[in-house]
Amino acid sequence: NLAPVYEELGSAFKGKEEKVLIAKVDADAHRELGSRYNVKGFPTIKWFPKGIDSAPEDYSGGRDLDALAAFVTKKSGVKSSIVKKVSSVKVLTDASFEAEVLKSGKNVLVEFYAPWCGHCKSLAPIYDQLAQDYLNDKDTVVIANLDATVEPIVAEKYEIKGFPTIKFFAADGTVSDYEGGRTEQDFVDFINEKTGTQRLVGGSLSTKAGRIEALDELAQKFVQASSETEKKAV
Repeated sequence: NLAPVYEELGSAFKGKEEKVLIAKVDADAHRELGSRYNVKGFPTIKWFPKGIDSAPEDYSGGRDLDALAAFVTKKSGVKSSIVKKVSSVKVLTDASFEAEVLKSGKNVLVEFYAPWCGHCKSLAPIYDQLAQDYLNDKDTVVIANLDATVEPIVAEKYEIKGFPTIKFFAADGTVSDYEGGRTEQDFVDFINEKTGTQRLVGGSLSTKAGRIEALDELAQKFVQASSETEKKAV
């Protein structure tokens, strides 16, 4: 789960290697090195100050990109090149939930999350990409989330016990639990099935989009026709 975040961290300090180096060690392949620095669990993150031969400092902060980058900047004085992205996920509150979900007339996928939840952090980039996939369907499909630790009324109403909990609020008023996989493809398949949309991973349309079954049948009959007379009839 940390791998893509750590790659982004490396990119955020790319070109600044003279002052800061973001590195990793396969402690299984290099066990002597892991043993030297008392590495007993994975991933273990340590900070080695420049020019100091004493024991490195254990990193015990958050595992998200912002927390890691802030730590490196604090220790080194070197600023990262992180560009903040604006999320496409609709942020819900107790006050807005009824209007933006229950009375919206739209299909709304809602993630109930907690900021400290590791699984929620791992899901965040996937969920954000999912929201981008359906931006052109915003009149019928909304990808949203709600911080259950800050907005407890709705969370209690729907008996949210663990994080992340994902529920689908259909335009017809029915509510169901999302119990599928956590990949972008899993979510896209679910939403397409529930709403009739024809999106692909990445947001483009599938070849089925806009197709009318009756016209497909006529096209097939036309192609299979053995004479010009039959084709004209079709």
